[in-house]
Amino acid sequence: MSSLNSSFKTRLSAHFVDAFVCEGEMITVEGWLTFYDEKEKEWKPLDGKVKFYLDGKEIGESEAKMGSFSFSFLSPYLGRHKIDIKFKAPGYEPSYKSLEFEVVKSEKKSHVLRAAKLVLVLIMLLVIFMILSIFIAKRL
Repeated sequence: MSSLNSSFKTRLSAHFVDAFVCEGEMITVEGWLTFYDEKEKEWKPLDGKVKFYLDGKEIGESEAKMGSFSFSFLSPYLGRHKIDIKFKAPGYEPSYKSLEFEVVKSEKKSHVLRAAKLVLVLIMLLVIFMILSIFIAKRL
């Protein structure tokens, strides 16, 4: 810290482990808590408590260790929701991260997964076709 009244800058980054969540499934948020070391001019991992709020209501906390944290909770009702992640500790500036997600019916999730698999198969077939075309063109 540069003076007695200053605080280290902090940063929260986070993401959902699964992009599509059905009602009744567990949702996991993973992330990192870091602080900026002015002396060394770099972001470094920070240990501390990170609190989680679902649609404005506190639902729990996780302990960041070596900067890494993970938190799981049961999905709420169908629809769009917001999770806020907050860090506050003496000597550090508070940090805040907000993520939005949608809880969908299981049928919608299975349709999306099927579509993703189909796209993957089509991409693989296209790559194989391109490799075969190059091989055949070199032989002519």
